[in-house]
Amino acid sequence: MLTPPEQFGIVEPGLYRSETLHPTHFPFIRSLNLKTAILLTPELPSRAMSNFFEENQIRLIDLALGSWKNNNNNNNSNSSSNANANTTDAAQGIGEVGGSGTGGSGGGNTGNNTTVTTPSVPVALFQTSWWKPLSEELIKEGLEMVLDANNYPIIVMDTSGIHEIGTFMGCLRRLQHWNFSSIIVEYRAYAGSKARYVNEQFIELFDVDWITLPESQPTWWIEKEQMWHEEEEERELQLQQEREEQAQWKKDQLAITTVESSS
Repeated sequence: MLTPPEQFGIVEPGLYRSETLHPTHFPFIRSLNLKTAILLTPELPSRAMSNFFEENQIRLIDLALGSWKNNNNNNNSNSSSNANANTTDAAQGIGEVGGSGTGGSGGGNTGNNTTVTTPSVPVALFQTSWWKPLSEELIKEGLEMVLDANNYPIIVMDTSGIHEIGTFMGCLRRLQHWNFSSIIVEYRAYAGSKARYVNEQFIELFDVDWITLPESQPTWWIEKEQMWHEEEEERELQLQQEREEQAQWKKDQLAITTVESSS
């Protein structure tokens, strides 16, 4: 029996979305004949999933892991330069966010906290620099992979199948010229009560002009882009016709006014 992941979905022909895979999902995923898998969360894939992709010759791309490592290294540097400026309250605030105390009253011992993933920076900096669910660079790189026909069939995953991937697919829909309301409806259909306003805001503000389209594009993209351009041309012709009719109406009204004035 084939068991799909709970958050599995077909985004476009040959393009799928899912949460992290477990062995019970492997027979179903094998039936998709995937060529590429993209992971959006900064976590090492399980040994079982890595072995599955390797055995089935599926290219696994862990986009977020490299991005997270770079951000973590940068924040460690920032932590060293700002350590003397942190107040006790700020240190306590960061400890609560990260789930591991990095400071506090009484000079508590932090020597055992060796795996803190939250940067030791002031709370204000945390709030302004870490609000984004994903980086623009990761979205750009991932979307350009998704729009490259050489990578198909392809699946995009994150841990829950909701947050990072929902943001990612929302940006793809923006690129497809979807109405923003329709994008949010799709996002919330997967997220349900776990929907996050910050993800929706990221989707709305993402600059789609930053994406460079690859030379080889999937058929679904080519067809929908052609359809969109045809609809845009039809809309422009309709607007032009309405402008001409309005101009003619004004001309007729002026002529009638002139005749009435003469009589």
